[in-house]
Parts: sequence; C-alpha cells; structure tokens
Amino acid sequence: MTAMDTATRLPKPRFGVGARMGDTLQIFSSRLALFGLIGVVAGLLMQLPSYLALGSVTFEAQSQQATQTFIAQNPVLYVGAVVVVPLLVYSLLTAVLVLAAYDAKAGREAAVGAYVGTAVKQILPLILLSIAAWLLIAIGFALLIVPGLWLLGVLSVFVPAIVVEGAGFGALARSARLTKGYRWPLVGFVILVYVVFYLVGLAIGLFGGFLVGLSPILFLALQGIVSGLAAAFASIAVAVAYARLREIKDGVGISDLADVFA
Repeated sequence: MTAMDTATRLPKPRFGVGARMGDTLQIFSSRLALFGLIGVVAGLLMQLPSYLALGSVTFEAQSQQATQTFIAQNPVLYVGAVVVVPLLVYSLLTAVLVLAAYDAKAGREAAVGAYVGTAVKQILPLILLSIAAWLLIAIGFALLIVPGLWLLGVLSVFVPAIVVEGAGFGALARSARLTKGYRWPLVGFVILVYVVFYLVGLAIGLFGGFLVGLSPILFLALQGIVSGLAAAFASIAVAVAYARLREIKDGVGISDLADVFA
C-alpha cells in the first residue's frame, strides 16, 4: 500500500459540534465581564437610534401604521436609524468579538483598542459583505428554507476571514472554501447557538412585556442587553468555528490565529 493510498483512507476530521459549543461557552465565561460589556454597549447603541427616531412608536403594540407614516415622511432618517447605524455597530461588534475570542482562548490579555482599530480598517468589506451574505441567505430561505440553511453554512465564517486573514472582498469565497465538506455540521452548530439564546431571550422577553408598561426606557435597555449578549455569544461561536476549520484545512491552531493581530 502506498503512502498516497494510506492518506486517502484516513478518516475525515470531525468538526465536532459538541466540542465547539464547549469551546464557545468556555471562552464566553472566561471573560464574561469583557464580552458582556462590549456586547451590552453595542446592543444599546443598536437600539438607541431607532428609539430616538421613532420615540414611543417603538413600544406600541399597534405601531405598524404609525411606523409606515414615519417612513413615508422621513425615509432617509428611518433607513439611517433603523438600518445603517445598527448594521455599522453590529459589523464592528462582530469583528471586535471575533478577535477578542482568540486572545481569550490563547490566555492573553485583551487589547480592545487594537481590536477596534483592526475592525475599523476593514469596515467597508465588513458592512458590504454582511449585507450581501444576509441577502443571499434570505433569498435561500425564501426558496423552501433548505437553500438558506446551506448558504448559512457556506458563508458562516466570512467575518474572521476578513479580520484575521485580511481577505477583504474575497472573504465570501474564502468562507466557501473553508466550509466545504463541513457545511451541515456548521448549520447544526449555528442553530444550536441561536436556540440557546432564543430560550434565554424568550424568558427575558416575558419579563420585558411588564417593563413596557412600567418604563419604555427600561425595556429599551433590556432589549439592548439581550441583543448585545446574543451577538457576543454568536460572534465567539463564529470565531471558534473558523479556528476549527483552519485547524482542519490549514493546520493552524487558535494561538497561531491570535498571533496574527498580536
């Protein structure tokens, strides 16, 4: 038997959904204060423009007509407050948390300023590719769900490809190459991550219903906290998934990834 024959018979490395979830929980809990603070601040910043633009309409149960009226009268302000600013904040948040996750896993001190600097330098591809990715995934879901799930797996690690590798506008293609052969395990992992926070968010949301009548500002803060923590956890999960794929395909460990932006 030749070396090539032996190589072809080696078992395919597993992605390991359970192990990756364990890594995500470990990283998140190891620096809960840091990730929580970054996530909550970003979550509040994502919620605040909408509240400032729409005011109490944000919390009204029958707000659809009022919102449509506001959009008709202030289309530019609405798009800026509800779409552009949250997208900008979310793109920066994801990039910063992806970078922070690697230093946390490598046991190094956090360098938030360096993370933000790296994210800002890559902000254009981060925003434009985020829009492109989510449009593709949304179209896929409109086509009987399965194509959307498949695209979710294909494009799941484009953010780390931008901020760690500097892939720029080639990050979607890079994500497709890295995820090839592991897309359905990635889909399962992503779904598991969001199920965890959906259940937490559902429980908090029940309490939030009480806060709407008590204080809209408190409800806004609660929404920001929940969305920020969910985004933080999901971003760490993306970083963990990317690290595993780089380990499988490129032989690069998580400490090596952290050294890229040290």
